[in-house]
Amino acid sequence: MPQALTVLVATLLALQGQSGVGGAGGVGGGTTSLRKSDLVRLLSGATMTPVELAQLVRRNCLTFHPTDRDRNDFRLLGADPSLLVAIDECARRGAPRRATSRPASPPPPPPPPAPPPAPAPVFQVQRIIVRVSAERSSFVSGGGQRGSVGTQLPRALVFEARDSAGTPLSGEAVTFTGINASIHPAVIATDAAGQARVGVTLGERVGSATVIAAMGVVEKQVAFNVAAGPAAQLIVMCGTAGLTGHVAIRPDSVVALRVSAQDGFANPTPLLGLRAAVADARIVRVLAVAPDSAVGTVTLKPDQPGTTSLAVIANGMRQYLTVTVPPRAAPGNIDCR
Repeated sequence: MPQALTVLVATLLALQGQSGVGGAGGVGGGTTSLRKSDLVRLLSGATMTPVELAQLVRRNCLTFHPTDRDRNDFRLLGADPSLLVAIDECARRGAPRRATSRPASPPPPPPPPAPPPAPAPVFQVQRIIVRVSAERSSFVSGGGQRGSVGTQLPRALVFEARDSAGTPLSGEAVTFTGINASIHPAVIATDAAGQARVGVTLGERVGSATVIAAMGVVEKQVAFNVAAGPAAQLIVMCGTAGLTGHVAIRPDSVVALRVSAQDGFANPTPLLGLRAAVADARIVRVLAVAPDSAVGTVTLKPDQPGTTSLAVIANGMRQYLTVTVPPRAAPGNIDCR
């Protein structure tokens, strides 16, 4: 587990132990509210079950008002419905609840002597004196870059921390969290110019990636564009069935196979230079090839019973299929296996 996530979980567990695990959670009561980056790190680290994480949100509440984009980010990181309900309940919570007065109960009888309890674990957490200014601190370089899935961006991402007077803050720890991206290092101290430089490796999903920088209660985020990688495999389908090695078609039919290309993470990529060829054109003929930037088609017409091979070629790759034409036609749909 990364050191920053270990410290975060340890701090939250210590605070829960101080406020009482079994009590009803609220905004007050000695708990520490959670930032968006805290939730992202807990979901990414898989250190708590969904039920425990939902209970933690109800007890501690949040430092921010979650938007629709925030909820979508949490779903992408694996948040289940119980956690999302807990987040919404916290957002609707306008003020700390007042404790309900209860009549004093008679004191219980003194318990029998018990052995001294074991000493509670002590968590040493560095306390950050927050002087950073949310208005004067921001990402100053490296944001908005575009790259392919799974690749490192060519330029470093630079976050600059300043106080309210505009003075650079040196030696302050900045924690970086990525959504559809990984950051290295995840925690780094600012240099003499108040800047923290990190590398960004894009995730596996095409679309967008987000990086969040946090210093104390101040959080800033920046987005990147994630494009598909180079084509790594061809996908050939007959109807709704994907073909991996064999297809059977009857002699009284015409079959249109659909062809597409994907990168190494199964993201669709443009289809380039689609062609098709059969080993024995007396058994099956290629009637037409219709290339397309997304999905192309290869139309086949069987002529006589037998078995031959079909080669589908695109993006510098070949996909081989065995085509069987049975000796007799039968009513019904085309048989794709």
